[in-house]
Amino acid sequence: MQWLASGRQMREIDQRAIVDFGVPGQNLMEAASTFAAHIAAGLSPRGPVVVVTGAGNNGGDGWGIARHLAARSYQVKVVTGTDPDALQGDAAIQYRIYDSFGLAWEKYQGPGQLAEYALIVDALLGTGIQGEPRGTAAEIIAAINSSPGAVLAVDIPSGLPAEFVPPAGPVVQAMATATFGLAKAGLYTPAGRQAAGKIYIDPIGLPAPLLQGTDLVLNDGPYAARGLPQRKLDSHKGSFGHGLLAAGSRGMSGAAMLAGTAALRSGIGLLTIACPSEIQPLLAANIWEALTLPVPSSAQGEFSPEAAAQVPLGKFSAAAIGPGCRVCPGTRALAGRLLKSDLPLAIDADALNVMTQGIPRREAPTIVSPHPGEMARLQACTVQAVLADPLGICRRAARAWGCVVILKGSTTCIAEPAGMAALNVTGTSGLATGGSGDILTGLVLGLLAQNTEPFAAACAAAWLLGTASELAARKDGSVAQLPRDVLAVLPQAVNLLYKQSRRE
Repeated sequence: MQWLASGRQMREIDQRAIVDFGVPGQNLMEAASTFAAHIAAGLSPRGPVVVVTGAGNNGGDGWGIARHLAARSYQVKVVTGTDPDALQGDAAIQYRIYDSFGLAWEKYQGPGQLAEYALIVDALLGTGIQGEPRGTAAEIIAAINSSPGAVLAVDIPSGLPAEFVPPAGPVVQAMATATFGLAKAGLYTPAGRQAAGKIYIDPIGLPAPLLQGTDLVLNDGPYAARGLPQRKLDSHKGSFGHGLLAAGSRGMSGAAMLAGTAALRSGIGLLTIACPSEIQPLLAANIWEALTLPVPSSAQGEFSPEAAAQVPLGKFSAAAIGPGCRVCPGTRALAGRLLKSDLPLAIDADALNVMTQGIPRREAPTIVSPHPGEMARLQACTVQAVLADPLGICRRAARAWGCVVILKGSTTCIAEPAGMAALNVTGTSGLATGGSGDILTGLVLGLLAQNTEPFAAACAAAWLLGTASELAARKDGSVAQLPRDVLAVLPQAVNLLYKQSRRE
């Protein structure tokens, strides 16, 4: 399990290691410097190396890294954006050791200083940054980004917040990042994923009990695999649940097909698609493995208000509503009936949009999967406010609604009411098209029907959708990718995740 930390959490971990466990701070800084120097050497710079330092512990790491690289016979120099004599604590010790060795350093004077180096080690700003880099720091970030050398970021690229929020200003664009203790949440924001390059993590001697339980994890394969039900040799279709998918309308039958096919690919035992009677023949002809339940259709080809009463709920083990529905009285009535039931329930798309007062709390497991626009409507805020704090918004919604929330995005945030959250980074830009969310809803339904715990189901479904997109992109790229391409390789993604579960 890869736990993630905010800047505040990481500082608390460091302080506890020093105070409660007696680990000297200088030991931690020396271990961090040694690790980052090892990563820098592994990048095989063919030419001189410059380490750019600032104030604070990140700068102290930089002085130590430069010393270790010099000991490896690299031609290295420190360029510092601060007065070294003003450094304090462990950072001051690292500077004095470096200087006592007679190694080269100079104050930052302009972008031309960095142009000649094969590798730039960015130890300018650390995890404590607040707001936008200004003054000399902003100038140095611009100089690093305009230089031709490869860049290694120390702990986090300068200018990038450690918290899961977008940066306020310029950020160093690195080839790799050597981070210490735990990976920082900010490394997995869209901006962080673009800026950090390959991420290397080292515990640097911190006590293992401190490096867990932060309430935020990376939804990697081993973690997502916890959402897969076990399949025994003597299983039958009744072993894997019977799901109800309420979906579709005139002109939007494809959404029901995408969601239904994804549910079937999840390993569900039986699937019934309740749909407006007008589109039932089309669904039945295209999804052979699903049962279809035609219910009254309005003149517009939507669920009529009478449809809700004609869906028998007693035989199902889970339900989902939303794909291809429309904002109409029929969708509202059917969603209302499902909300009052004791079925595990997935809610998406226009089934969310009919809930103008937010998601009502219910005893049965519930998973909602809004995109930022839908979340903004449900939270009565702007889309910009959602994008400014997606993890925080997701967590607050999960607590308020008492359900699991999947806030979709290039980095998908998943939160449950007790405060646990996960970040999913699988996927490609090929998912930025209509229909991708329908596949996610189908996967969630299929896993809920198989009695998977809701948070685990959400994590597994998000990973499967993203990984299937990556697999499809290997063949045909992501620009022209269609949801049907993702569905075609979904079995491969499911198989990969089952292999992860066996590895665990």
